[in-house]
Amino acid sequence: MWRRKGPNRSGLRRQLRTARVLFDTGDFAAAEVLLRRLLPDCEAELGANHEETIGLLDLLGSTLYQQRRAAASAQVAREATDRAARAWGPDAPATLDCAHNLGAALAIQGDVSEAVAVLDDTWQRRARRLGAAHESTLTTANTLGSTLFAAGLRRDGLTVLRRAYAQSAGLPIGHPVRVDIADNLRIAERNAGG
Repeated sequence: MWRRKGPNRSGLRRQLRTARVLFDTGDFAAAEVLLRRLLPDCEAELGANHEETIGLLDLLGSTLYQQRRAAASAQVAREATDRAARAWGPDAPATLDCAHNLGAALAIQGDVSEAVAVLDDTWQRRARRLGAAHESTLTTANTLGSTLFAAGLRRDGLTVLRRAYAQSAGLPIGHPVRVDIADNLRIAERNAGG
């Protein structure tokens, strides 16, 4: 049986870089097409649990997230998280990156209870592994606090956002994570009446 010959490893890496450029420049539709085309080749050439294959899967989930295709994003992010946990363990920073993306996708999908569970677990694991004031930990805390607040759990959301804001003081003034937390806290406090 004839099978299309996929690109070799250097060709795969070059095309993955192209997909990342498309994502970074906001051309999410073109990035999705390229990533979907590359996924079977990466799985065949590198293996399903190879770091570059998992990274491609995670980027595909983020591409779908940016296009507000929540269900598809959550499905792909769940697969990336599962593969990363098998490959590196549940507390590895790359696994936690995938888990954060899964929680965010679940939140925009409207699955608040699962989103909160995933984000809270990811936040706790990141705090233990990276530290409470690490940029990645704070990013998850910000997403969790905002998700809780938007879901009507205002007191819990404000508590998480206030804690994240205090812990973000170690980041430089103007750092995007610090600014985002401050903005979300300000909006939440205004909407909560103080």
